[in-house]
Amino acid sequence: MLLDNLSDLFQRGLEYAWDCEHVLLKQLPKMVEAADLQELKQALDLHLVETKGHLYRLEQIFARLDRSPAAEKNEPIRIIAEECDKMIGHIDRSALLDAALVFHANQIEQYEVGLYESLAGFARTLGLDEVAGLIDEILGEETSAGHQLTRLAQSSINRAAAGVHNTPPFALI
Repeated sequence: MLLDNLSDLFQRGLEYAWDCEHVLLKQLPKMVEAADLQELKQALDLHLVETKGHLYRLEQIFARLDRSPAAEKNEPIRIIAEECDKMIGHIDRSALLDAALVFHANQIEQYEVGLYESLAGFARTLGLDEVAGLIDEILGEETSAGHQLTRLAQSSINRAAAGVHNTPPFALI
């Protein structure tokens, strides 16, 4: 899709968001399964539920705009998910793996916050205030998820991870 105007850029961004949330529908269950700390499992599981809601809101947005999502791939999120999968495969279940999960989840959250902030701004500029409101709802949940993960990491996970020495069967390259 060539970009000729702000509306085209907005459409591209919505497609990135659509793909991002679909990637997370697959990634978050793996992260929940890999997590050791129960509070981290719960936080990731809650975000999985929220992700389903994000997709519902995106469906509403596409319907209001009389558009449909194309097959635009969100490569940054796919790369972070791949790196997270490598860590899950190479780090024993421990506080160190929990720290790695938060590390990757926070990268995703920060990316999503930037994406949704931009989309909300585009929607307002294009006079799509109701759509901007739906995006703001998603943005609030993404921001909250990032803060919750950071609090978990700072309150317990990182300190516990500092005492872990991983013994994987092969080196992470």
